[in-house]
Amino acid sequence: MITEKRHELILNALSKQDFLTLQDLIERTGCSASTIRRDLSKLQSFGKLKRVHGGATLNQSSVLEPNLADKRSTNLREKQEIGKYAASQIEDRDCVFLDAGSTTLEMIPHITAQDIIIVTNGLTHVEELLKHGIRTLIIGGEVKDTTYATVGASALETLNRYRFDKVFLGMNGIDLKYGLTTPDEQEAIIKHHAMQLGTNVFVLIDHSKYEKVYFAHVPLEEHVAIVTSAKAKTRKDFQRFTDKYHFMGGTI
Repeated sequence: MITEKRHELILNALSKQDFLTLQDLIERTGCSASTIRRDLSKLQSFGKLKRVHGGATLNQSSVLEPNLADKRSTNLREKQEIGKYAASQIEDRDCVFLDAGSTTLEMIPHITAQDIIIVTNGLTHVEELLKHGIRTLIIGGEVKDTTYATVGASALETLNRYRFDKVFLGMNGIDLKYGLTTPDEQEAIIKHHAMQLGTNVFVLIDHSKYEKVYFAHVPLEEHVAIVTSAKAKTRKDFQRFTDKYHFMGGTI
């Protein structure tokens, strides 16, 4: 296979799967590991991708965010596994904040606790919560057209009325150097403020979010736990993340 064709194949594959291991690329191209490593180095020098431990990921804009429909269809099974475990942390009579996002949305079918109240800034969450008979409050504010999240001063004012037993947040990126990040500064403010209002806080992150850095930093409070997947735990550098962040145990 000629070099240009391999480069095209690699970039097309990454556009569909966020992250591919070196072995994935070897199998897709039928080329040797040394050839693929040279290809990845060349594509990285062109600014087309980023080499990470064990594979590669596409460079992403630090401010642009996929729409919710696209995010819901990406790594769906993994998000469902994370959502199921996160939902098991909710207990009877809890007051809960459920952040807007595709992974927190996957929690809803698995919530079995009784007599709970859920406050959310995710418009897409409301119908699912009501369908499952869960008392639901939504914080007001400007609605983002990509994530259908309410943000802004009105959202913060409403959010500040409440205190939560459990807070569940989505996040776009987690990095050893830059911490937790998301493309939109207004959403970052909501996420951080919700952290400060919760007794127990959980950040839900699938394998594709590792070593991703976006525009807006979300400061990490000490009582925050990361809920991730079995797939993420197979990363060669996962121990380095556990040295810096507190990860939940569980069956995923």
